[in-house]
Amino acid sequence: MPIKFNQVILDKLKKNRTELSKKVDLGLIDEFSYGTYEDMQQEVDNLSYFTQEWFPEKFDQWFDLGREIYSIYFQRGEPLLTEEDFNTDQAVLDKIKEAADELGIDVTQVYPAYYEHKDAITTGLVYADEFERQKQEFRDESKSV
Repeated sequence: MPIKFNQVILDKLKKNRTELSKKVDLGLIDEFSYGTYEDMQQEVDNLSYFTQEWFPEKFDQWFDLGREIYSIYFQRGEPLLTEEDFNTDQAVLDKIKEAADELGIDVTQVYPAYYEHKDAITTGLVYADEFERQKQEFRDESKSV
């Protein structure tokens, strides 16, 4: 009788263990980071796209734009006027005005575009300041990337 009793207990334990094992197995499935295989595969596909296609394309665009900005703002790839150029022109205009005043004639008789030139210098200085601000902004942002 003890053997049969032990067998009954073992059978019950085995049955409960199998049911418990299935419940544990099902519970472990809930612990996956992204649920099902399909969900995980979708995320793997996303990583593949971003690493194999998107990033190389965007990085090349970003790098090309950065080189272009660097060329203009730091290597002076374009012959843009500087504050020094405007100051030099202003000094020449001041001499023209002084000479016209000494002669007692209107400055526009010596240099007809005198006032337009002065306005262009004023506007140019505003843009030159903005250029320097943008240059600094690019420098600062380049360090943060």
